[in-house]
Amino acid sequence: MRLGKTAVYHFGTQIVISLSGFIATFVIGVLGGASDLGYYSYAVGLGFFWLVIPADGVSQALKKRMSEGDEPAAYFGGGALINAALALSFGALVLVLGAALRTTDAPNLVLVQVLTRYDVAVATLLVAATFMKTTLAGLEGQKFVARSGSLKAVDRVFRTTIQVLVVVLGFGVAALTFGHAVSLVAVAALGVAVSGTRPARPGWVHVRSLWDYAKYAWVGALRGRVYGWMDTIVLGMFLTGAAGATLLGVYEVAWGIGSLLATASSSISATLFPEMSDLSSNGDRERVIHYLDEALAFSGVIVVPGFVGAALVGERILLFYRPEYAVGTTVLVILVGAYLLDVYASQFLNVLNAVDRPDVAMRVNVAFVLANVVLNVVLIWWIGWTGAAVATAASAGVRATGGYVALAGLLHDVSVPVRTLGAQAISAGLMGIVLVSVEPVVPHGRVWTLALVLGGASVYFGILLAVSVRVRSKTRSLLPARVRVV
Repeated sequence: MRLGKTAVYHFGTQIVISLSGFIATFVIGVLGGASDLGYYSYAVGLGFFWLVIPADGVSQALKKRMSEGDEPAAYFGGGALINAALALSFGALVLVLGAALRTTDAPNLVLVQVLTRYDVAVATLLVAATFMKTTLAGLEGQKFVARSGSLKAVDRVFRTTIQVLVVVLGFGVAALTFGHAVSLVAVAALGVAVSGTRPARPGWVHVRSLWDYAKYAWVGALRGRVYGWMDTIVLGMFLTGAAGATLLGVYEVAWGIGSLLATASSSISATLFPEMSDLSSNGDRERVIHYLDEALAFSGVIVVPGFVGAALVGERILLFYRPEYAVGTTVLVILVGAYLLDVYASQFLNVLNAVDRPDVAMRVNVAFVLANVVLNVVLIWWIGWTGAAVATAASAGVRATGGYVALAGLLHDVSVPVRTLGAQAISAGLMGIVLVSVEPVVPHGRVWTLALVLGGASVYFGILLAVSVRVRSKTRSLLPARVRVV
C-alpha cells in the first residue's frame, strides 16, 4: 500500500513533468519551428544526456551505496566530488572542440553546427546537469523518492516557464539551452536544502566502493542514453543544414510522445529500486520477485493503449503541432512500439541492479548498445531517418529478451503476469475498434484531436477496470476511503 501510493505520487509528479515538457516542445515546435527544435534537442542530447554518462554511472553508485544505510554522508560527499571533476573535464573538452571546429572547413552537419554555434551553452548545461543528477541520486539513495520526483516536477515547470518566455520574446537556441541550465542549478540547490543528509568528507574506502559499482553502472547509464539519444546523435551525423534539423525536430516530437506514455514505468522503477535493494541486502528474494511481478503488471498500462492509438490516429496527433510534423507518422508508431518493449526490459534490469548484480545487467546492456549502435548507423545510411526508429525498436527487443533470460537464470522462479497483461491488450484492442469507428466523423483541429485521445483513454481504462480484478483491486487500494471503484 505504502509503495503503491509512493509510486502514484511519483507518477503524478512525472505527469506534471511530461505535460510541462509537452507544452515547452509545443511552443518551441510551433513558434520556433521544427528547425529550432531540432538544434535545441541536439544541444540537450549532448549536454544533458551523452556527456554526463560517466557522472550518471557515479550517481547510480551513489544511490545504491546510500540506500544500504552505511555512512551515507561520506558516500554523498564522494559522489559529489567525483562528479564535479567529471563535469569540469568534459565541459572543457566541449569548449576546446568547438573552438577547433570553428577554425576548420567542417561539413555542414547538424552535429558540427551545434558544436560551433552553441559550445558554451552545451558546456554550461553539462555542468548544471551533473549538479542536478548528483543531488537527485542522493535523495533517492535516502529513499526520498517523492522529494526527488517533486524536484523534477519543479525543474520541468520552471524550465518550461523560462523557455516559453524565451521563445515568445524571440530568442533562439542558445537562450533555450542557457535557460535549461539555470533551471537545473536552481532546483539542484533546492534539493541540497531539503536533503536529510549533507555530503561529508569521504575516505578512500568510500571512493573505491563507489568506483566498484560505477564501473558497471555507467554501462546502464550508457544504455539509457543509447536508447534515448543514439538515434538523435547518429541522425545529426547524417542530416545536414536546416532541412536536416527540421527532420530532427519532427523525430524529437514523436519521441517525446512515446516518452510521455512511459511515465508509469519510470515511476515504478524509481519507487521499487531502493526497496528491492534493501530486501536483497537482507536476503529476502521472495519479496523482490513479488515486487517484480507488480512492476511488470502495471508498467505497460499506458504504453499498450498508446501504441494502438499511435497506429490508428498518429497522423492527427502530429498535426496537433503543425502540418510539417505529419511526415513523422510512421516514426511515431515505431518509437511507441520501442517504448512498449523497453518498459518491461527496464524492470528486468532494475531488479538485476537492485540485487547487486550490475555485472549481469552490464552484459545485457552491452548487447543492447552494440545492437543499437550498429543498427542505427546501418539503417539510417540504408533507409534514411526512419531507420533510426527501427534500430531503436529492434535493440529494445534485444534488451527485453536478454534481461528476462538473465534474471530468470538468477532468480529461477520469475513469472510474467500474463492475465493482467492480456486484460490490457484486450482493453486496448476494444478501444481501437471504438477509435476506428468514430475517427472519420470527428472534425480535424486541435480541440477535436485532444477530445478523441481523451475519449479513447476513457474507453480503455473503463474496460480495463471492468475485466481485470487485479487492476480494479489495486485502483481501489490507492483511492481515498470515501471513493469507491465498483
